[in-house]
Amino acid sequence: MTEQGESGWDRECDVLIVGSGAGALVGALLAATAGLRTLVIEKTDEFGGTTAYSGGGLWIPLSAPNVRASVADSPDLVEGYLDATVGLERRHLRDAYLAGGPRLIDELERNPWIEFEWRPFPDYYCEAPGAHTVGRSIYALNFDATGHEKVIEHLRQPLPPDKGGWKEPFPTMIGGRAFLGRLLVALSETDAVLLRNTSLESLIIENGRVVGSVAESGGAEVRIGVGRGVLLAAGGFERDPVLRNRYQAPLSNDWTLGAPGNTGSALRAAIDVGADTELLEECWWAPGLMMPDGTPSFRLFERGKPGGIMVNGAGERFANETWPYDRLGRAMVEGHASGVSHIPCWFVVDQAHVDRYGFAASRAGKPLRPEWFESGVIVTAPTLAELAESIGVAPGRLAETVEEFNGDARLGRDERFHRGELAFDRFFGDAEHSPNPNLGPLDTPPYYAWKVMPADLGTKGGIRCDGHGRAVAADGSVIAGLYAAGNTMASWTNHCYPGPGSPIGSCIVFAALAAHDMIGS
Repeated sequence: MTEQGESGWDRECDVLIVGSGAGALVGALLAATAGLRTLVIEKTDEFGGTTAYSGGGLWIPLSAPNVRASVADSPDLVEGYLDATVGLERRHLRDAYLAGGPRLIDELERNPWIEFEWRPFPDYYCEAPGAHTVGRSIYALNFDATGHEKVIEHLRQPLPPDKGGWKEPFPTMIGGRAFLGRLLVALSETDAVLLRNTSLESLIIENGRVVGSVAESGGAEVRIGVGRGVLLAAGGFERDPVLRNRYQAPLSNDWTLGAPGNTGSALRAAIDVGADTELLEECWWAPGLMMPDGTPSFRLFERGKPGGIMVNGAGERFANETWPYDRLGRAMVEGHASGVSHIPCWFVVDQAHVDRYGFAASRAGKPLRPEWFESGVIVTAPTLAELAESIGVAPGRLAETVEEFNGDARLGRDERFHRGELAFDRFFGDAEHSPNPNLGPLDTPPYYAWKVMPADLGTKGGIRCDGHGRAVAADGSVIAGLYAAGNTMASWTNHCYPGPGSPIGSCIVFAALAAHDMIGS
């Protein structure tokens, strides 16, 4: 790394990487291992981005860990599944992803610090042709951080357990943090430089090529000269109220689960130098079950258990409550756009559900803490009519909805939304409950309603790129020296979330494609 040379730059490098999630660190590792002077800048005081909050899944079909686990799959099945779900739009990006993913996993596993395994987790559209009911996702092995405390000391903490995260049994790291920890240790054996509290302000172009950037660090301007290119892997714009209001109103940045630094500054810098954008209306959606402090939680398990339904402002069910989070969150967004209020929705359960499965971050058999009721995010009542009045929905319609659902539940079939018929549904059900592991009547008062907002795991629209991760202008020309990956890039998945680990998988694959383009390999 060159600093304060006669060139007028405060720093010089071959590759500048903006962001520090899994994609950014993968790009940095590949570039640095190839001998390129590599600089990573992170705008917050913690590395890891939204990856640190995640389970760490990577949806990468046909990769070596899948093969080692004897997952029966084929290119034709994968292509058929994506034809039916993602569609043919941006097919060039899909092709690049499917070809590049297995190659990247092979390359990463050649590093002694990085190892993956397949774990069962069904694809998100189990009814589609080519879907895999045991899943195609892989995960970094849990990581024992003993002896590496200094390397990982600034790694972002996971979400707390009551928000859908976990209590990590340190020194063992799990989920997304296990992958990040492994990458940081691998990077520590290279000459890469990682800087915190350093934000990208703008990009510098000369003769049609990005040759540097202006960053801010500690209140001072830092001019960074770049020889090969800049990779923007800095997350989306989910935390920025201006961009959210411009492209996604009435949805709010108050309901996002993305990392605090994801304010779209990298996206703005790219737009300022002519980068085209796509899919800015899109997110990786999720139903956000609200916390007493007014922030959302990311919870998967309650919705699949018997004895609960989700209703909109009309007091009606509108989707299969057990659907994968993006499908259900998308149903909320689309439902609200139809003119029927879905902001908020309410997750309604009875006392039998609370006793058997727990509720609102309380374990089964434990009382709910007073702050849930005091804040109004949980409402309880002895009758459905009183509950409906408390949450502002028509009492008669809520009672009719529950009566209709109860009739189906007793017979073990959901005539309207087919809950419990898919492998994904059953993955989150109660295997000891029959005749349907996902269906049970709501008939044990009192009743409870939990406020649900349309949350997200991050925006997924951004810079338009080609199959090498190179930024593209509105006329289709490549902006030399500028690359993007992850949520800073417009996603190849279009309006779909095909399987667990699609966001992180997308980020690491396109970061790798960008890195190899800069390396020249």
